[in-house]
Amino acid sequence: YASPLVDHLRAHGYTLTAGRLTIACAERFGFCWGVDKAVDIVEHAIAAYPGKRIWVLNEIIHNPGVNRDFLRRGARFIKGAYADGGGFEALTADDVAIIPAFSAEVEDGQQLQATGCTIIDTTCPWVLKPHLRTKRNIEAGYTTVIHATLGHDETRATCSLILHEGGKYLVVRDPEEARVLCDFLDGRAPAGALMEKLGRGASPGFDPERDLDRVALINQTTMLASESREIGRMIEAAIGRRGGEQAVEDRFRDFDTICNATQENQDAMVKLVATGRIDLMLVVGGYNSSNTRNLARIAARAGVPTYHIEDASSLAADRIRHQPVESREPVETAGWLPAEGALRVGFTAGASTPDTRLASVMRRVAELAGVELPRL
Repeated sequence: YASPLVDHLRAHGYTLTAGRLTIACAERFGFCWGVDKAVDIVEHAIAAYPGKRIWVLNEIIHNPGVNRDFLRRGARFIKGAYADGGGFEALTADDVAIIPAFSAEVEDGQQLQATGCTIIDTTCPWVLKPHLRTKRNIEAGYTTVIHATLGHDETRATCSLILHEGGKYLVVRDPEEARVLCDFLDGRAPAGALMEKLGRGASPGFDPERDLDRVALINQTTMLASESREIGRMIEAAIGRRGGEQAVEDRFRDFDTICNATQENQDAMVKLVATGRIDLMLVVGGYNSSNTRNLARIAARAGVPTYHIEDASSLAADRIRHQPVESREPVETAGWLPAEGALRVGFTAGASTPDTRLASVMRRVAELAGVELPRL
């Protein structure tokens, strides 16, 4: 998945000018260590187990191109969009099963073990970090508040672990949902109001009066770091308003579980758009990739015309297929690419996006802009 073009950009200040087009790349982007490791493990498994069926529990990473690559190479998927319908019942003891970088729900892990198959776990260490901290919080009597996207693979794994350990959880997506929680914590809203608005993200049998006496905040590792910090401050302030400093010390724990690569990519995006010299921003990655969506949010909030796209096939001269930052459905937009004049396009890629796919987007933009990038 390496690209000479992207390697050239890294070695030459993350910019490249050809004709009227200037490519300006964020200084950190693309495959993180955990994703790189997971992809590498699948590739080695395919080579190391000739004649055996290789199963991936779910998407190995949130990039459709990479998952399709493994399908073409003979891997199968147990769950998710790439599953062939056989599910766990199709597994045998002779097969190899791979747990994705996002980890797995406890029940799924148990089903894999019950088959007697060979299990390879590619769970990213940064995903394991909040899991370990959560276990300690549960032992100490804290309910886990998770800043996360409800239904995300990593979040599902975390919620499953909490239930398996006998704990309770509440998922909040953003500061707006956190404000609903804080209204309850500081006594301004009843439990019913909280459950009406946030009940979908609560563990079974959740009772705010009982379960929110002591709370510990963790984050899905790919969330927007600035929002995670804001939510932590909000919860701390709400508990303090009702019970004072001692209540904060006794009833609240905050542990930043945003991964380093996510933070570095977000910081690099902030730096790029802060230059004020970007005409439009292309963020490349799977539409279901949390970290990619958050990179797009950073650029859009800075006022830069921003398009979250999956790959080069999203681009045509007269339209662009993209997913708006606050939407879950892709749309098509006309007039996205100026037909003439100097053009400075910003680029970044999510942690599940290979350099090869980012490079193909760059070359497609150059083609549509009427210029040719060097062949490296």
